[in-house]
Amino acid sequence: MNVALVDEHPVFRTGVRAMLKNQFEDVATVEMESMQSLELVMELDIFNIVIIGLSEEHPEMDQPVLKRIMTKNPLTSFVVYASTPDHKLARSLIRMGVKGYLTKHACAEELVTCVHSVLLGNPYLSPELVMARPVKTKPSASDAGPRF
Repeated sequence: MNVALVDEHPVFRTGVRAMLKNQFEDVATVEMESMQSLELVMELDIFNIVIIGLSEEHPEMDQPVLKRIMTKNPLTSFVVYASTPDHKLARSLIRMGVKGYLTKHACAEELVTCVHSVLLGNPYLSPELVMARPVKTKPSASDAGPRF
């Protein structure tokens, strides 16, 4: 399995690489610190999965660059590892074609579960995000107040 790890923090990339190598056989990783570096490396068209880390300092995603990369690499699965749960960002990324979204608060087993799911072609959404999802309810007749 060929994996690209994108995160501005080298310690994070090293930790993810160690977890993947501990849980999967034949893992080869390439690490980079920016989406622009990823765009250059993706020209090789050798990755099964790309894991993109978002930090608290830079929680934004360069979506136009990601969209270009995804369009040029339709067989590669993309996972976003965010610092905090962000429903709006997660929804936008999933609609764009990102297969997995989890937070950095997750345990190592969740990353492994996410990678397994995504490699099988199934989407993965962090349980933390699902459980914290805002619930839209319809007001009941009794909530509407008295009727005259």
